[in-house]
Amino acid sequence: MSGKDGSDTLQTTTTSIEILKFLEKVDGARVSEIAEGMNRPKSTVYGHLATLEKNEFVIQRGDFYLLGPELLRLGNHVRTREDGFVLAREFTEQLFEEVRLRSIFAVEMGGKAVFIHTASGNKIGWTHERLGNRLHLHNTAVGKAILAELPDLQVERIIDKWGLPKETKNTITDRESLFAEIEEIREQGYAVNNAENFKELHAIGVAATRQSGGIIGGFSVTGPEHSITGGERETELADAVKKIVSEFELELALA
Repeated sequence: MSGKDGSDTLQTTTTSIEILKFLEKVDGARVSEIAEGMNRPKSTVYGHLATLEKNEFVIQRGDFYLLGPELLRLGNHVRTREDGFVLAREFTEQLFEEVRLRSIFAVEMGGKAVFIHTASGNKIGWTHERLGNRLHLHNTAVGKAILAELPDLQVERIIDKWGLPKETKNTITDRESLFAEIEEIREQGYAVNNAENFKELHAIGVAATRQSGGIIGGFSVTGPEHSITGGERETELADAVKKIVSEFELELALA
């Protein structure tokens, strides 16, 4: 079957993936609820669930289906498949301890920023900061910092794939403006998110690279405007994030 992007896809696989995403969204459901929510026959949904359960991608509790442990195992494999991903956890937590602002480490996968580690102490976690969540690169601090380390041609390809969707009134939505900001980021060594993906949330991000070349990911801190941007505060936080990144890159190189 031909997908929307012209690629060959299997409808059966697509349906199973959609069921998993549906279960994530509603935090578990019955067969009838899944069928109704996805507008699919109950028999079709049940067949997919049986296969997913057999392979532990879902588990059944009575007539209720939940995401299963195999997804956790695979997700953990992603988080630990590179030494840098494992090491980044320590530095994400260290960054939070130093600045007392929500801190994250994210990597670029498929043209989006994927959350690998977060640190926020005893603060209630924000939904968009869940591990594995994916955000656009063009309107996040960590995303723009990553884009600044990529060749322009690769940035163009990411834009072609995902576009520049507007999420707040401050979101950059045209290529010329984005590339102008990328040049500024390359010069100053850090990126700023001025409430561009979530209203009233601001952030500062810095990309981390390997000694051998190539980007591994990026760190960022997030908070309300008064705690992030403006004069000395922005410079102070940017220096703190750059310091953590430098220490992370050095330790990774010596590992």
